[in-house]
Amino acid sequence: MLQVSSPSTAGSTGCRIGRVRPAPALLAAAVLSLSACASLPAAQVALPAPLASERPELVEGIGIGRSGSFTVGGVSGTFSRGRDRLELFEIVNWDSATTRYALTLADGTRTDAACKGKAVEVTWRVLAANARPFSFECQWRGDRSAQLAIDAPVLAVGAKAERTGRFTMNGLSLEVRSLHDVQGSPLPLEAPIGYLFSQGGRPVGAIELNGPAPRLWRPAAGEELHEPVTLAALALALLWDPANGTHR
Repeated sequence: MLQVSSPSTAGSTGCRIGRVRPAPALLAAAVLSLSACASLPAAQVALPAPLASERPELVEGIGIGRSGSFTVGGVSGTFSRGRDRLELFEIVNWDSATTRYALTLADGTRTDAACKGKAVEVTWRVLAANARPFSFECQWRGDRSAQLAIDAPVLAVGAKAERTGRFTMNGLSLEVRSLHDVQGSPLPLEAPIGYLFSQGGRPVGAIELNGPAPRLWRPAAGEELHEPVTLAALALALLWDPANGTHR
């Protein structure tokens, strides 16, 4: 989970403490620093208007497990997910991530999503680049049929890699873009902190990924875009993203 310490350091991924020598004074300083880190608020995604002034809903129950159940608003579902990483001589790294979830909708119908993300990174001495940039694809089956495809640009590792894509469902289409800006920080993050959903260039929803309970902004129940935003957001909230560098 990202934390904000001050406007000048909010773009970092939490608090870091250098190597501590075994001296009582330094150990005490380290403990105090860790305590300060624990009290910092979690970093929050910077959203465009009008979403920034709206109240989000929590996607509860996801946590950090490989499988489980979740709820958002008046609907619930189950999920399973995983991530694999294969390294060749510490030069070529293959990353893949899979996500599946089943969602029971408000009208009692059900839809099942199957998603896969993949990327290939090449490292040579001090340089690293994405030989195959991250891509993420999902298919929904059941009482709702839909597709999601997201791709990252070809950039050197360490640079902001804004991902873009599209969600389609029954002739309806949403543009999807990763979000990297954090409230209170002038510096964008390398990995996405969330995703924005738009239609015709107009923001209609968003998902924030930081913390154990993702925050979801979506149209009200009954509106045409309520379900599409929900389905796409849940797929991205459940993804174990290779960009975060965590091995599962």
